[in-house]
Amino acid sequence: MQSKTSKGWEKIFFPIVFIYFFIFRFLVIPSGDDFFWGGAQGRYLMNHGFYGPQKIYGGSSNGRWIGNISEIFTVHHLLVAMLAYAVFWTLLIWCIWKLAGKSKLALVLSGLFIFTFQDGYISTVLAWNAGFVNYIPPLALMLLFLTFIKDLYDGNKVYNPILLAVYAFFMSLIGGLFVEHLTLYQIFIGVVVILIGRYVYHSNFEWFEGSYLLGAIVSAAIMFSHPAYHEKSTYRDTNFDIHGIINNYFYITHYWFNTLNLIVNIALLVAIIIIATNKLKHTSKMKWMINLASIFLIVYYLVINFWLSRHNYDQFFMYRNLSTRVTLVDGVMTILYWLFLIFCTIYLFKPKKNYVLYFSLFTYFALISPFIIIISPINSREFFTAYVFLYIAAILYVLKAASYFNKSVIKNLKTVLVVVLALCAVSVGYKMTANYHANMVRVQNERFLSGQAQLPNHVPYRKYVLSNDALLQQSSTYWKEFLNKSWLQRLL
Repeated sequence: MQSKTSKGWEKIFFPIVFIYFFIFRFLVIPSGDDFFWGGAQGRYLMNHGFYGPQKIYGGSSNGRWIGNISEIFTVHHLLVAMLAYAVFWTLLIWCIWKLAGKSKLALVLSGLFIFTFQDGYISTVLAWNAGFVNYIPPLALMLLFLTFIKDLYDGNKVYNPILLAVYAFFMSLIGGLFVEHLTLYQIFIGVVVILIGRYVYHSNFEWFEGSYLLGAIVSAAIMFSHPAYHEKSTYRDTNFDIHGIINNYFYITHYWFNTLNLIVNIALLVAIIIIATNKLKHTSKMKWMINLASIFLIVYYLVINFWLSRHNYDQFFMYRNLSTRVTLVDGVMTILYWLFLIFCTIYLFKPKKNYVLYFSLFTYFALISPFIIIISPINSREFFTAYVFLYIAAILYVLKAASYFNKSVIKNLKTVLVVVLALCAVSVGYKMTANYHANMVRVQNERFLSGQAQLPNHVPYRKYVLSNDALLQQSSTYWKEFLNKSWLQRLL
């Protein structure tokens, strides 16, 4: 399954994806930090090396040089923002597809990526300019490097070594100046790919591997030499107290990085059932144990997500006043599910042949771990980077499960998924359009524009705006200037 290409369908698919995201960005409603960086505070920080008094600027005083500059520029230049949004989302999906094996089924599954998001990821990454700017470009560049590594390990032709080395250096140098945990993880990736290449795949050293690591080290040095990281900050805080870590895990974070990933969790568990049923002997006790555990977990995640849907979250997508018993049980279930997923991966997949799967799952856990001890800031978007790698692992599981079916079944599955993809794209596009028009009406409220009152109402689909469309996150100054511009001025 994974060795078969999509036979040119990607030449049609990815231009459509680009156009979709290009239009999507036009409909994104700016909010929160977009106004901060687009206003006087952003100009001050840009003119002072993104360094300002902690009491005033907090976490906005940082070493995210490229991320900050990109946020400021895209807030003021909509056409550039639309192009950047389309380029990097398309690149990210292309990289997911390539890492998953470039089959037609993988193509459709990669396209479904954004439509599997929990509400927090929709609000703080997909439908927010500042979230996109800080998370998608560095992730896309990191995955692009991994596609080069995959070509190398798979024995495919490596591109011009000199040009690739230069490209890899700037890829990691730029990619490391967006968000801190990815800056550090680039270094880890740079070291690991060299070691695995030498001692596992016995491949020759490639200059682009070394240049990527060098760029990652340089970018980390640039970022963390920023004086803001060497001062006491009320915005950034870590907690090594075991009680605090456990409390955060059970009551806040485990929902974001596991429970609410319903679609991916169900896909993984169904795939495990299919793989175990076909790979293990009919009389194998292990097969039945795996299948029964998978069925139990499927039922559990359907039930817990239905239960959560009957409880409202706040603007930060945190569930308040939940039953302590349910919260503790769900936290324990997350640990059991993780152990089960790790066991199934080791038991059902050979490491050397399925190195992308092993690396993706390892990275999923690795990118979660720093935020276990962080108590401020804490938000669902911090776990998005880990989710990308979990999704790649899920695709590989699904592709393996699909390999046990005949061509007609696979064809029907692809047809169904294409229909689902089209319906999802239309549905989300409609919601974004409805929100855009509703917002354009509400921001013309005279009391709002004069600063005498907040916006009079929410948009129809609140999760497609930052912080569940918190009205205090909107700026009357920004919208007053925006409404006074011509259509061309708004675009340029």
